[in-house]
Amino acid sequence: MTCKQTIAPLLAGGLLALSAMLPAHAGEEKTNPIFGLSSSALEDFGGEAGVHEWAKALFHFILLDQRIAPMFKEFGNPERQIFLNTQLETMVLGGPNNYQGASMAAAHADLNINMEQFNAVVEAAYNACERVNIHYFACNQVIAALAPFTDDIVTR
Repeated sequence: MTCKQTIAPLLAGGLLALSAMLPAHAGEEKTNPIFGLSSSALEDFGGEAGVHEWAKALFHFILLDQRIAPMFKEFGNPERQIFLNTQLETMVLGGPNNYQGASMAAAHADLNINMEQFNAVVEAAYNACERVNIHYFACNQVIAALAPFTDDIVTR
């Protein structure tokens, strides 16, 4: 089993799941990166512009994957999801907390997401890292830091 396959179950909902822990009001000057991430985590992703490129690549790969594309097309707005994922990931990596989305538990409660779908988003996240040249170590750091939020996303 590769490192990619081992860590795959950790990210999918994680990037979105963190919002369950966010305060009701966004706009803090700067957040600390999630425990375990380096202080240069945001810079490792190319700053906010790099995070935005990563989020666009993430949804490119999500929409190519028939295990999950129909759900995102039916229940989501890719442009808004890219916007919210850029905000969320920037905050996770230690940038400003401007996240405007719902908590992950609330956002995913009625979607009946299973582990296969969750893992498909993880795969898309790794593919996005590769597409925008995010170092594998930086990608893994974020995935590992967000792993605890799996239960907020996977509900069946």
